[in-house]
Amino acid sequence: MNIIHVNLLPVEFRPKKRLINFDYRVVLFLAIFIAAGAVGFYYLKISDELKMVELDLDTWKKSEAMLQKTINLQSEVTILREDVSRRIGIIKTLTSDSDLRFLMLKHINTILPENLWLMRIGELSMNNRVYYDIEGMAYTKQGISTFLANLQKFEQFSNVALISIRPAPTEVRDAFQYVVQVELKPQIPVEETATVQRSRRGRSR
Repeated sequence: MNIIHVNLLPVEFRPKKRLINFDYRVVLFLAIFIAAGAVGFYYLKISDELKMVELDLDTWKKSEAMLQKTINLQSEVTILREDVSRRIGIIKTLTSDSDLRFLMLKHINTILPENLWLMRIGELSMNNRVYYDIEGMAYTKQGISTFLANLQKFEQFSNVALISIRPAPTEVRDAFQYVVQVELKPQIPVEETATVQRSRRGRSR
C-alpha cells in the first residue's frame, strides 16, 4: 500500500530543502577511513625509515668488522716485525762477537790450573755492558787465585772479580765452589775503528 504525502502549506512556510543530506553514519565512516589511511601512510613512512636505519647499521657493522681485521693484521705485523728484529739482533750479536767469544773461551781453556774445572759460563748484559759469570769448582783456594790472575791477562777483560767462594757439597770432599765475574771491554764497531785508524795516519803525516 502506497501512501502519498501532500504538503498543503504555502511555499513560504514550507521547510527549505538541503542541497546535500548528510547521514552521520556516512560521516563517521569517512572519518574512520581517512584516519586509517593516515595511520597506514605514517606506518609505511616509518617502516621505510627503519629499513634505511637497518641498512646503515649493517653498513657500519661491516665497516667495523673490516676495521677490526685491519687492526688484528696490523698487530700481527707488529709482532712479526719485533720478532724479526729480535732475531736479526741475535744474529748480529752472534756474528759480530763470534771471534771474540772464541778467543775468550780459548784463553780460558789454556789458563785452567790443575784440579780446577768449569761448570758454567753465563752472559749478562746490563747498562750497555757485557759481563760473564764463570762458575766452577777447585780443590784449593790457591788454584782459584791463580785462575783469577790468569783471567786478568786477557786483554779484552776490563775487570775480573771473585763474586763468591764456598765449600762444595758433601759428595765432593775438600773442594770449593766459586763464581768469578769478568767484564768485557766495550767493542768499537769496524767503521769507527777504520775512521780512528785513518785519523791517526793523517796526524802522523
